[in-house]
Amino acid sequence: MKNMQHQFGHRFENGKVTFRVWAPKCKTLDLETKKEPTFRSMQRDEDGWFEITVDDVQHADAYRFCIDGERSRPDPAAHAFESSVHDWNLAVDHAQFDWRSNDWKGIEKRDLIIYELHIGTFTKEGTFLSAIERVDELVELGITAIEILPVAQCPGRWNWGYDGVGIYATQNTYGSPDDFKTFVDACHQKGVAVILDVVFNHLGPEGNYLSEFAPFFTKKRKTPWGDALNFDGKHSQPVREFMAQCGVHWIENYRLDGLRVDAVHFMFDDSDLPISMAVTKAVDDYAATVDRHIHLIGETNVRNASLTKGTSSHGTGFDAVWSDGMMHCVLSIGQPGLDLCHRDHDGATDLQLAIQQGFLYENFPYERHDRGARADLDSFVIGFQNHDTVGNHPLGHRIHQLASREFQMASAALYLMYPAIPMIFMGEEFASDDPFLFFVDFNDSWVRDGVEKGRAAEFPELNAKLDGLSPLSPKSFRQSKLRPHADGDAGMRTWYRDLIGLRKKLRREGLICQSVLNVESRIEDDLFLLHYENQSSGRLSVATRLAWPGSSDKKAAIEIDLPGEILLDSESNGVLKSNQEKSVRQINVNQTLILHDPA
Repeated sequence: MKNMQHQFGHRFENGKVTFRVWAPKCKTLDLETKKEPTFRSMQRDEDGWFEITVDDVQHADAYRFCIDGERSRPDPAAHAFESSVHDWNLAVDHAQFDWRSNDWKGIEKRDLIIYELHIGTFTKEGTFLSAIERVDELVELGITAIEILPVAQCPGRWNWGYDGVGIYATQNTYGSPDDFKTFVDACHQKGVAVILDVVFNHLGPEGNYLSEFAPFFTKKRKTPWGDALNFDGKHSQPVREFMAQCGVHWIENYRLDGLRVDAVHFMFDDSDLPISMAVTKAVDDYAATVDRHIHLIGETNVRNASLTKGTSSHGTGFDAVWSDGMMHCVLSIGQPGLDLCHRDHDGATDLQLAIQQGFLYENFPYERHDRGARADLDSFVIGFQNHDTVGNHPLGHRIHQLASREFQMASAALYLMYPAIPMIFMGEEFASDDPFLFFVDFNDSWVRDGVEKGRAAEFPELNAKLDGLSPLSPKSFRQSKLRPHADGDAGMRTWYRDLIGLRKKLRREGLICQSVLNVESRIEDDLFLLHYENQSSGRLSVATRLAWPGSSDKKAAIEIDLPGEILLDSESNGVLKSNQEKSVRQINVNQTLILHDPA
């Protein structure tokens, strides 16, 4: 952050605290402290920056700002809130935390196996500290990185995290900033990286006071959540710095191993260096000063080569992007007619193309890509469930509920044995029956009404099945709590653990690798095959059949000619007929066989 022109927020240094605020819309700005109620005038420069340095504010002391002597507002770059998003902030001295994992080097990109979770529902207590208790089970599963839904301060008692208004602050219902650091520290001590989901394309609708300080937004463009942030208009440079510094803040002060940047296609910017690239450059510059792996992941949902490192014309960019083409194709097979996104996916026909290419759509606005050219698979994050696909279903149903247990087991092998970075959604590994519903908590009646109407308009047919369960209902949050894995499907968890263990072994041997991958599909048989072959390790084949479990056309087993030893079989009686001499085997619908033929 030292190479940026201005510093937002507050910092402790040499026993004093300096507060800085960009507020060109304000004539005067006073620092107000709660411990000893007093108003101290801040010095304003010609560009609208206010600053004051004091020696009587300590770690965790409450403060806020008074605008023009009329109204009190939270710090736009506060690191913690005392309670409400409308009121006091807490000063945070990050240097006072005692880190234990000082020798942590992180996880290499090629070794990432990501587990996506929501702190508020991952445990019964829904806190940073209680989440530590479940890290060991993730280590046992083989997870190497946890990706946490946003923890920026949102209004209310619960939220997915995408309505943050204190984007530098931790959600106080989860615990304190030190509690979050304790969680990260514990993960690092157990060999697990922590990646944080951050939102730089909008702020939430309640408690968003940035416009009272400065021209943070523009009416020139609209996002699905309202006016876009002012990244390329008049006075946009401080707005760009505000977001870029926020990214570095999370990496530096919480020693995170990466960021997943939400919906980068809505970070509208016509600058020579778009804001998404400015954020990645700021983080890259910081990463160059520390000795650990730091990963930047962009949520594009489709391929966008201009945003990833190695292909970006700007010389910087994301290490990987979310690519959901395979996921939505699989879902369209498992539950025909299910529409959880705004792009078309046509079952097996599109799945064969998505597997071959690694994606189905690219760029924004979206363009279908069907030329067969394979992208850089190592730069894709691919899973078959995530918070959006589960949460955007009106009942929060998961893949085993939409299709079948067998369908999930077979499809899991397809993506966990694929070269891209795999991501598992919390509870997926033991086929949890707990839903993950869409839930928010607002006090503003106008906002509450907007949530109800907006949700119904976004998914009208699906939301008609809600039977009155509102995202604002406490039940939506409580029902989304993830129960212990012991309450789930032990066989499913063993399957995931075995797949992950095999993936790790074969990645080390250089076998699960894009350069040695050959994809084969037999659509008429619902069969998809991944073949990997190199001189030192031989040939690995992943044979998967996927079809809608509810079909009245019960499809018989088919014969496939694949040599080698069966390493894993998603059915306990997977080899129904085996002719070792001819390598002829039978495979059922919604079954996966993984075979290895040594060199």
